[in-house]
Amino acid sequence: MEAIQILGIVVLIIGIILVGVEVYMPGFGLPGISGTICTVAGIFLTGRNMSERILVGVVAILVIAVMLVVSIIIFNSKSIKSPIKLETDLQGKNLFIEEKDMEYLVGKTGHAITDLRPSGKGEFDGVKLDILTSGYIKRGSKLVITAIKNNKIFVEEG
Repeated sequence: MEAIQILGIVVLIIGIILVGVEVYMPGFGLPGISGTICTVAGIFLTGRNMSERILVGVVAILVIAVMLVVSIIIFNSKSIKSPIKLETDLQGKNLFIEEKDMEYLVGKTGHAITDLRPSGKGEFDGVKLDILTSGYIKRGSKLVITAIKNNKIFVEEG
């Protein structure tokens, strides 16, 4: 085996490792780019002719695919924490309020925190809400909630 082929094998292994690292990093960054370059360079340095290069390329692709499948299987098990999967429950993800649950707001009075053109914010009983109106209402104006449609709160000046 020639020294150039040994160098090719080392560069190929480094490239495969860098591509494996890229799988767990968000975006396509330095490990992915350098891993791809090292893998391609390793394939060309390792093979003496085109058929050997194709064979080495297919083997490299298979190794990367096996690494990906094994890592997916390992990180899908509950015993190992995945570096790319969020395990914690996000607050507020189940806070969708149905329209019928908001009907109690109709008739409540408050005031506009922002200018309504036609949307803005209002405060009702100490709670800030996103609201809509049919026209323009100036900040600080008294408001009355008149309707709830499609989970949108409609107000009028009053």
